[in-house]
Amino acid sequence: MSSKRIPIVVSILMIVFSLIIYPFLPEQVAVHWSIQGVPDTFAHKSIAVLLIPSLLLALLLIGRLSMILTASQKHDADASKTYAFMVNAIVLFLGFTHVAMLLMPLVPGQAILRLFVMGLGVLFAALGNVMGRLRPNLMFGFRFFWTLDDEEVWRRTHRMGGRWLFVSGLVIAVAALIFPLNTVFLLLMVLLVGGGLALAYLSHDLWSQRHSGTP
Repeated sequence: MSSKRIPIVVSILMIVFSLIIYPFLPEQVAVHWSIQGVPDTFAHKSIAVLLIPSLLLALLLIGRLSMILTASQKHDADASKTYAFMVNAIVLFLGFTHVAMLLMPLVPGQAILRLFVMGLGVLFAALGNVMGRLRPNLMFGFRFFWTLDDEEVWRRTHRMGGRWLFVSGLVIAVAALIFPLNTVFLLLMVLLVGGGLALAYLSHDLWSQRHSGTP
């Protein structure tokens, strides 16, 4: 299947799934969960079935706008494949999230929520695996002003960040199988926030070293 068709296929499958499951949904569907894995925000099912598809539509529109704005930039074939891979990975995850969210009221326990967290870990690992191939762009990556200012800083930052995301994703996916969900969510926050701050510091330090003599 062409990578360009994946968003269309996922969108159609999301609509079909929504139509099938809608009669079985309770009037109020959980759309957010606390750190303990307990639902804390609900929406009417007519809104819940549109929530993730709306996010997907917004993502595709932003992606299209980004492509238009960067049309004049020269990107090699490998970079274009990387952008397409990242978009499709996020699209597939949103489709998975849509199914998981609508199944949660119908499946007792926290099995579906654990699967969702595992899927999130897999997404991070997949994005991290290709992050080092990213070229400067308007949509993806660690877009600090210093990475956009220096392509070498961008390249090295995304190599470091890719390894961090890949390892973090694998840790989260495995942890979701073993530990209580509140522990997994805390681990997720530590890895993302702590790792993100560390990456920003190291990246800026690299930029400072390369431009220390610049007036």
